[in-house]
Amino acid sequence: MAAVRPQGSCPLRPSEPLHCYKLKGGACSVSFASKFQSLCSKSQFLGNPSRKSNSRGGFSRNCSRIDVLSAGELIKRYVENGNCEDAIVVYVKMLELGLPVAEEFQFFPILIKAFGGFCDVGKAREIHGHVLKLGVLGDVYDANSILGVYWKCGKVEDAVQMFEKMSERDLVSWNTMISGFCHSGDYVSSLGMFSRMVRDHWVLPNRVACLSALTSCSSVQSLVHGREIHGFAVKRWLDGDQFMVSGLIDMYMKCGDVKNAECVYRSVIGEACIRGNTVIWNVMISGYVSNGCWPQAVELFLEMLAIGLLPDTSTMVAITGFCSQLMDLAFGKQIHKFCLSTQLNTDVRVETALMDMYFKCGDSTTGLEIFRRSLNRNTVMWGAAISNFAQSSQPHEALNLFNDYILEYGFVDSVIILAVLRACSSLTVKSIGMEIHGLLVKLGFDSDHFVATALVDFYAKTRDIESAKKVFHRLLARDLVSWNALISGYTQNEYLDEALKAFLDMQLEEIRPNTVTVASILSVCAQLSIMMLCKEVHGYLLRQEFESSVLVSNSLMTTYAKCGDIKSSRSVFVKMPERNLVSWNSILLGLGMHGHADETFALFEKMEAAGLEPDHATFTALLSACSHAGRIEEGLKYFQRMVEVYKIEPQLEQYTCMVDLLGRAGHLKQAYDIISTMPCASDDRIWGSLLGSCKIHGDERLAEVVADHIFKLDPTNIGYRTLLANLYEDYGKWNEVTRVRSDIKGVGLKKTPGCSWIEVDNNLHTFTAGDHSHNESEEIYFTIENLTTEIRKAGYIPQLLTLGEGLDEVLDEDLTSSRDKGLLFLIASTNNHQQVSIEMTT
Repeated sequence: MAAVRPQGSCPLRPSEPLHCYKLKGGACSVSFASKFQSLCSKSQFLGNPSRKSNSRGGFSRNCSRIDVLSAGELIKRYVENGNCEDAIVVYVKMLELGLPVAEEFQFFPILIKAFGGFCDVGKAREIHGHVLKLGVLGDVYDANSILGVYWKCGKVEDAVQMFEKMSERDLVSWNTMISGFCHSGDYVSSLGMFSRMVRDHWVLPNRVACLSALTSCSSVQSLVHGREIHGFAVKRWLDGDQFMVSGLIDMYMKCGDVKNAECVYRSVIGEACIRGNTVIWNVMISGYVSNGCWPQAVELFLEMLAIGLLPDTSTMVAITGFCSQLMDLAFGKQIHKFCLSTQLNTDVRVETALMDMYFKCGDSTTGLEIFRRSLNRNTVMWGAAISNFAQSSQPHEALNLFNDYILEYGFVDSVIILAVLRACSSLTVKSIGMEIHGLLVKLGFDSDHFVATALVDFYAKTRDIESAKKVFHRLLARDLVSWNALISGYTQNEYLDEALKAFLDMQLEEIRPNTVTVASILSVCAQLSIMMLCKEVHGYLLRQEFESSVLVSNSLMTTYAKCGDIKSSRSVFVKMPERNLVSWNSILLGLGMHGHADETFALFEKMEAAGLEPDHATFTALLSACSHAGRIEEGLKYFQRMVEVYKIEPQLEQYTCMVDLLGRAGHLKQAYDIISTMPCASDDRIWGSLLGSCKIHGDERLAEVVADHIFKLDPTNIGYRTLLANLYEDYGKWNEVTRVRSDIKGVGLKKTPGCSWIEVDNNLHTFTAGDHSHNESEEIYFTIENLTTEIRKAGYIPQLLTLGEGLDEVLDEDLTSSRDKGLLFLIASTNNHQQVSIEMTT
């Protein structure tokens, strides 16, 4: 942090030693010269012949004392006026004149403060060495001043070393260390120093120490230490102090103990001086908002207005934040009008809060208008605007705003960088993100922990997992957020084994996972569909007491459903102490996936009765259940209910469900009409669903039309081409089969071999088509041949395929076209000598 040089002061080079400070030209030199010349003439530096005194070094003892005292007063005035350089010049002149500073100078703490004004550790060490040579560092006041300068320069190691070497410490010494650690962000060390002061040295803390310790408690959410400090404050009659009251309320609120915060507030609010203190009200309102106590926050705000206490900018920032979190645009507009009437809207903090509120409430036009009209735009406001555009599905606007920022300011900071990287992640625009990365390296921001973590997230979302890994492994210190970014990236890019390994490595580094980590790992379990792994993670969650988290329970419920265990999924839902809309949607989707349509419909009625408003995901789950169960009437009813009752505009996901529902039931024309008339653009999935239905019901003509749409949307997808080839195969059109398969080869597509796995008594068995690698494959294939013979004896006649000319592949007349699935059941049957649990996934 650079010091601000006062106007008219002498320019100072950090490398200059103390003896090189000289009087330079300009207003500074004139001012000093006149004052110091007057001082010299009055003090008779050459001595007064008529004065009878014991002279030393050309000065009389009495005169030198007056000279030093006068110079000290002059230094004090300079420092009080912020002219630190002038103060140092006076001191250097004293040294040049040979004044006995070591014996007579009483202003070393002030002089040290002057050196501290530059926030230059070199100057701090220089004055430290100087006073050490003079032998005056034994004075605790001088030592405390040096200690404060080191903290101001941000040199923690120097401050700690200085403190430990102090022969004498007073309360100020301890306060300096406690507040220094607190301001540097090392809150644990701050609390440790507070505890050491009281426990080991029996020094009773004062208000300053208690306030710094309370700030540290708030930051690390240490409620135990906060309560101890509260108890001490009560015993020492400090709990009535206004600063202590606000500190205690803030600590309790940030630790989530709203009840005790209210107790502190009620115990003092009756006093007139407290009742009129806006800070106390602001801390309470902010605390209520941060803890989700919305009614209490509004009630306190209205009470504040009722007693005639005018809110300040902090009040309006807190209450506007309340509107943002609740996304209450109507109330937010009222707050905006109130700010206009009280002229608080001109403050940049209030402007930023109002802008953020409009963005969060979906009114980005008004939010941008506030930003454009502001005359006080700072970096924070720019960062908030860019971030909000990035988060509100308008990343292009975020990038445009970033370009405007560069043109206006010509530099960037970490806040802006984090916002623009989020925009690049949303757009998955790798080229722009890499340009930003290059800029970061040039500016030295790549070593910033938060920026590096954002880069990991960006590369993962642009599917460049190798670059994400490189950035991650270059981090000097990896915390929970950076590990979560990597694990989430692995999961999203289907690097499932790597995600599990990273989860284990994180714990080896003694970093405890949180709900975000667990949700990612459960997603891995769901994608792998390994019941054993799912149950292991569930056990871990129980031991770590994560199951009470709604996010974790929702993920666990989805994972069990995807692993085929709807019973456990239902059990998790029933045991949840608190449910949100995602919880209901997850269980509805799971039940529908497993064909429990009636239970899905009944549970939806219960959800409505509980007062929850369904959303798009709710109706996707309902329509999917109807599709799986072939319940056309119910599907049409729910689709109509979504549009007419809940006024929800159908999206592509709901239209896809309806096409699948009608197509499975054979209503192919209606399904086709839905795709043709729906207001949103179609994708390959909705056409693919209809193509599958055409194959089931044998509509060759419509299948060709549908396939044409699919190949235009996704010409590289081999799955739909294979499906079309299978449809022609069913009709014996081998020339068409040859043509489709030739097209597949012509564009260089290659079908990934089908893979299935089965879990038998916690052992995983994996098979691919035509697989012979299993250690029991000989027995398995022998069994499948026996089954084939038995089925033929029972009357099965296989479909013999007549191959068209030019078809290279020879299709077997075996019973199974996906023999690997048959292998799954056979590996289970070979274990019939014991009771086994079987889970199959394809």
